[in-house]
Amino acid sequence: MQMVPITLDATNGDVSDRLNVPLVKTCIMFVILMAAMHAIAWRYSLTGKILWGNSTVKIVSYLLDVVGVNNIATDNTITMPHDKWLVLPECTGLNAAILFSSFVFAYASSFKAKLMAILVGIPLLIIANVTRLVALGWVTEHYPTYAHVFHDYVWETLFLFLIVAMWGTWVRQVVNCER
Repeated sequence: MQMVPITLDATNGDVSDRLNVPLVKTCIMFVILMAAMHAIAWRYSLTGKILWGNSTVKIVSYLLDVVGVNNIATDNTITMPHDKWLVLPECTGLNAAILFSSFVFAYASSFKAKLMAILVGIPLLIIANVTRLVALGWVTEHYPTYAHVFHDYVWETLFLFLIVAMWGTWVRQVVNCER
């Protein structure tokens, strides 16, 4: 049996022919955007403030009262009969918004399509996050043994699916219709 060396040239299929260059560019842009937006958020947090923190606490506290969970809100803390939450930047939905925005800005589309995604997507993510916190507060008060699972697994998974579904819907319904 004779060994034949494999060469990658134009006749055998060059390596660059097999790389999907737009995909690589999109992935690189996504990573750069994620890093830049997280750096900005981190820099802002060094001032001692939490982006969207106070408004998140006030809205969630009000809605917890509506669903029958007694609580007291102060600054970035919500105190309930069975738990006390320190609302951190990760609790505000900011990371979800950064992830979604990075997907949108990295993807090749028009400015109008990107603007539409951000103007619709970010408020939806904020609403979903507030819903998550209110549901978690309710679970914490009524089924405290399940609160950890609900927080760490159920909502984390749902949020990832929501972000990917929103991005996919935007690509299918807005970006592809422009083309």
